[in-house]
Amino acid sequence: MSTLAVPDPADQRRPGADTRSVAVVIPIPSDPPWELFDEIPPEIPIIVSDDSDGRLTPPARPNVFFYDYAAQRAYAGEHYEAMPHKSAASRNIGHYIAYQEGFDVIVALDFDCRTRPGWLASHLAALSKVVEAPALAPTVPGGWVNSVNQTFADGQPVYARGYPYELRTPELAAVRETSATGEVKLNMGVWDGVLDLNGIDKFYGGEPGDPGVAEGANRIALGNVPVCGMNNAFAAELTPAYYFLPDVSVNGWQLSRHDDIWGGYVTKKLMDLRGDLFAFGVPVVEHTKQTRLERVVVLEQWMHLMSVPFYDLVDEAVAEVRPGPYAQMYAHFVEEFRGRVGSSRAPVHYRAVFAEFGDWMARWARAFA
Repeated sequence: MSTLAVPDPADQRRPGADTRSVAVVIPIPSDPPWELFDEIPPEIPIIVSDDSDGRLTPPARPNVFFYDYAAQRAYAGEHYEAMPHKSAASRNIGHYIAYQEGFDVIVALDFDCRTRPGWLASHLAALSKVVEAPALAPTVPGGWVNSVNQTFADGQPVYARGYPYELRTPELAAVRETSATGEVKLNMGVWDGVLDLNGIDKFYGGEPGDPGVAEGANRIALGNVPVCGMNNAFAAELTPAYYFLPDVSVNGWQLSRHDDIWGGYVTKKLMDLRGDLFAFGVPVVEHTKQTRLERVVVLEQWMHLMSVPFYDLVDEAVAEVRPGPYAQMYAHFVEEFRGRVGSSRAPVHYRAVFAEFGDWMARWARAFA
């Protein structure tokens, strides 16, 4: 391990309490209002993926660990090349550090999300074994579960960022209530205030502000679900298969806002293969910042166009993977994915991007070999 100052899981083990050690990872490009994170207990380390590369003002909190690019390189060594920068995918290095240091649970949080009382306890309570827990399942093969239960002022349904437009009809978006038994390995808390929607949806429908979280226990998502990385907790064993994809260029046009959605699609497929469960609902954080919508629409353009061909490639690759440890499954998935890009029927510029993602994912897989 590196000689850098690193958080120690042993510092927070307490007799008589939940003995799982926890690290919170936040990618930060500029100084945030640190009071947003006041509900993070002082014994819980906050690992900051410093995307300003050393220009942040150190907070007056002993539980914060900053990693600028030099510190990231010093810690990760040859695997630094798997760590993206200048996007939300910069959080990967923080997850990697928390995993390597032996934390049991990793919490992904965005720098503009206000935590509330009971936030961490809700995440930990959700990461548990469940018996006949409430679940939602798509009614069509390959369907999706929407994490937002809300409508716009005109009565049209609100869909979470990343929910495919190709499936936004009453028939194709329908879900049925059912139940699920197993172990929840990833819990996705949602957000109010500024909802995590596609920019073009807000142009047409406005800002609902309320995600419409259902009462009672968190729902289990069976099938596909848009995975938002701004407020979720996961068992550390999932880390080798939970890779946020970097921003890349498509013919000079930036592809962005896909990092958690596309990376999470892969993770959810591998979780399904293992029989592990994905829950969503509480805790709810206040999302405090809205990026200018004109910019958001531009950044999301290629995500909308390329999502389904990407998912098709992922599905073909996952079909060849067998259940096992997550590092092993992810490495096999990446091998299959890369082998299929060249024969994909997607346009040539799509295939170039998918090949680039294959290279990034291969570097991540090698970091856990």
